[in-house]
Amino acid sequence: MKNHKKFGFLQKLKNFLVGATVYSAIKDLEEKRLLFEYGLMLVVLGDMLGYPTSAYYRLRLLPYWLPRIKEWKIFLLREKDVTEKIGG
Repeated sequence: MKNHKKFGFLQKLKNFLVGATVYSAIKDLEEKRLLFEYGLMLVVLGDMLGYPTSAYYRLRLLPYWLPRIKEWKIFLLREKDVTEKIGG
C-alpha cells in the first residue's frame, strides 16, 4: 500500500512538471500535426468537397482516413471567426 501512494505522488509530480514545462509545446505540435494531416486529406480526398484532385493515392490512403472523414469534413466546413487567428 505504501508503494502505491508513493507511485501516485511521483505520477502527480511528473504530470505537474510536464504541465509546467512542455505542455503548451506538446499541444502546439499536436495541432500542427492535425492541420498537416487535414491538409493532406484535402489534397487526396478534396473532390468530396468540390476540390478537383488526383486519384492516384486515394485508394491506398482511404483505409487510414476512413474513420476520420466525418470530423475532417466538419473541420473544413465549419464557419471560421477572425478571433480564432488572433488567439492562436
